[in-house]
Amino acid sequence: MIKYILRRVGFLILTLFLVASITFFLMKLLPGTPFNNPKLPADQLAQLKAQYGLDKPVWQQYLNYLWGAVHGDFGTSYQFTGQKVSYLISSRLGPSLQLGAQAMVVGTLLGILLGALAAIRKNTWVDAVATIFAILGRSIPNFVFAALLQYFVAFKWGVLPVALWEDGFSSSVLPTIALAMAPLANTARFMRTEMVDVLSSDYIELARSKGDSQWQVVARHALRNSMIPVVTIIGPMAVDLMIGSMVVENIFAIPGIGEQFVKSITTNDYPVIMGLTIMYCFMLTVVILIVDILYGFIDPRIRLSGEAN
Repeated sequence: MIKYILRRVGFLILTLFLVASITFFLMKLLPGTPFNNPKLPADQLAQLKAQYGLDKPVWQQYLNYLWGAVHGDFGTSYQFTGQKVSYLISSRLGPSLQLGAQAMVVGTLLGILLGALAAIRKNTWVDAVATIFAILGRSIPNFVFAALLQYFVAFKWGVLPVALWEDGFSSSVLPTIALAMAPLANTARFMRTEMVDVLSSDYIELARSKGDSQWQVVARHALRNSMIPVVTIIGPMAVDLMIGSMVVENIFAIPGIGEQFVKSITTNDYPVIMGLTIMYCFMLTVVILIVDILYGFIDPRIRLSGEAN
C-alpha cells in the first residue's frame, strides 16, 4: 500500500510542475501588460518592471518563479501593492473551502440516497422522479440555480440572506444548494446504474435466498460495491465545483478565491492567476490522490494491480 501511495504522490508532484510551467509561459503570451495605464511614463514603467523582475529574460523569470513556488513564495500582486499572493489566497480560501466541502457532502450523500432509492424502486414513479431530477441537475448550470434561489428564496420569500457573508452559516445555505446540484445529479445517476447491476448479481440472489430482507441486502452487500463508481467521480465533481464556484461566489458576493480569480484575470494580475491556478491544481490532485487511496481500500484488486506495476 505504501508503494501504491508513493507512486501517486510522484504523479501529483509531476502534475503540479507541468501545470506551473505551462501556465507560466501561457501568461507570457497573453496580450497587454499588467500596467495598462497609457499615461504611465516610460521611466516609471521601467521601474515597475524592474521591481517585479519583468526586465529579466523569460527563462530567468521562470526559474525564479519555480524556486519561489517551491518555497511557498508565489510572488507579489501587481494590482494590490505590496500584497503577497500567498496572503491574498489564504485570506479568501476559507469561504471557498467551506462552500466546496458543504456542497460535496450534501450533493454526494443525497445523490447516494436518491440513486439507491431509484435502483431499489426500478421502473416505478420513484425511479422516474429521480431520473428527471438527475437530468435537470446535470443539464442546468449551477449559476442558474443560484440566480433562481437568490430571487425566490431570498428576495421574494425572505427566508435566507440574499448575498454577502456576514450573516454566518445562513449566508452559505443558498450557494451550497446551488453548487450541490451537479454532484447530486452525477452521484444519483452513477449510483442508480451500478446498483441495478449489483442487485441482479448472483451473490445478491444468494443473500436473498438466506432470508435477508431487501434493506438488509442493500445495506450489507449492494451498497459497498455500488460505491466504487461514485468514489471514482469525486475528482471530476471537485473540478466542477472549483470552476462553478467562481460565478456562484460572484452572484452571492462571497469573498472567496473564485471572485479573486475573476478579478485577477480582468486586470492581468499574472502572479495571482499563477498562484490560484497552482492552488486549484494542487487541490484537485490531492482529491484524486485521496480517491485513489479510497479506491484501493474499497477494491483491493486495484491496489494490488498498482503495486504489481
